[in-house]
Amino acid sequence: MKRWFLLIISFMLIPSCEDQMSFLPGGGTSADNQGVTSTYDMKLEQKDDYYRATVSIDVRNDSNDSWNELLFYFEHYLQPFDIKVTVNGDEAETRQVQSRFAIDLDDYIRPNDRAVVELSYQFYPGETGSVQAIRPWYPLLGNYVQGEWQVFESNDTYNMMARLVKSDYTLTYDLPGKQVITSSGEKVDESTIEIEDTDVFSTIVMPEEINEIETTVGDTNVLSVNVQPSDVEIALEKIEQLEAIIGPYPGDQLIFVEDELQTMFNSPGTFVHRTNMQGSGESGWMVYELIQLWYDSIHLEDPQTDLWIKNVLAAMTLETFNGGVNAEALRSQMDEEVEYVLPVNLHREDYNNDEIHLFTQVLPRAALWELIEENWQDENEQDAPKQFLSEFSNEFMGKQISTEEMAEFLCEYFAITEEELHNYIVIE
Repeated sequence: MKRWFLLIISFMLIPSCEDQMSFLPGGGTSADNQGVTSTYDMKLEQKDDYYRATVSIDVRNDSNDSWNELLFYFEHYLQPFDIKVTVNGDEAETRQVQSRFAIDLDDYIRPNDRAVVELSYQFYPGETGSVQAIRPWYPLLGNYVQGEWQVFESNDTYNMMARLVKSDYTLTYDLPGKQVITSSGEKVDESTIEIEDTDVFSTIVMPEEINEIETTVGDTNVLSVNVQPSDVEIALEKIEQLEAIIGPYPGDQLIFVEDELQTMFNSPGTFVHRTNMQGSGESGWMVYELIQLWYDSIHLEDPQTDLWIKNVLAAMTLETFNGGVNAEALRSQMDEEVEYVLPVNLHREDYNNDEIHLFTQVLPRAALWELIEENWQDENEQDAPKQFLSEFSNEFMGKQISTEEMAEFLCEYFAITEEELHNYIVIE
């Protein structure tokens, strides 16, 4: 078969599927020198037009190295102020760069040792009408992998939700006349929520008398806030259709929320319904945005170079939802005069605007559709895309993935060698 779009394959090398390192979900390539365990005890209070957060984090060093710093970050443009930090009761110095900051330690945290980090700070939630979606407002501790802290700047669209470590959280709140729901966890009492084994969760603050609808889809609890029942029904129907393609929704709880002022955006386990922006009725639920709720739970080892994985899978899921796509038709979107091909996993800054769309979305997607078409030419061809996407979901949902792992998965799934994979997708 003619593959005009792969002209520099011979210059690209990827590790063999057999020789690739065994990457561990949750970060790192070595079980002997990675990891941090953390448990959060948090309190949220309202002070006039801002919130005050008090966070205590029990940190354990699971690596073989001694640490003289800890690295944290805040998600989604949160700008905390009046930050105070102590480590084991002693005041600690911090160095802040945009959304992330380092805590300098007077005493090393040695392997298997623990430390208690306490932070207090304030932040503004923003104007969101009767419902306030507080984007992840708690400090996220980075992961320690291969001798260094892994933290990504969350002020960058491609790096949002680059969480690597799951933690346990206890959240108490003092918000007169208001209640809190989260996209993960269970209420212990009227002011306490426990959240276990979770990477990132969203928090919604709302008046106690606000309209709520509780229901389920599969094994997932669904809570809608201010959303019309007819729109909830449409969303649940679409989610059931997506579960038949991707697999079960990867979470215990899902929140639908109506955004009156059009200022909120989706976050893990939370879908923001914008009737005025998207239209009402069935068109009001954007399927592509619902699809992102699944792929939010997959963590890219390096969002700067592995972003193509989510780009391709989310688009393929939408195309499958809409009835599939012809690989030849998809390739027709590409310029046949292109005389070069770039790898799919360059650093995103190494592409120009046209290249990043072409080489991290269109080209690898066309290649995967071609692989699917070539491997299912018999009676089950209609089910082939669903089978591929559900197998991927079963393997990686809730885990970390790298380009190397994706290549290994493709080799094994399609029973091809690394050289044969080169005929479809170029990897640096």
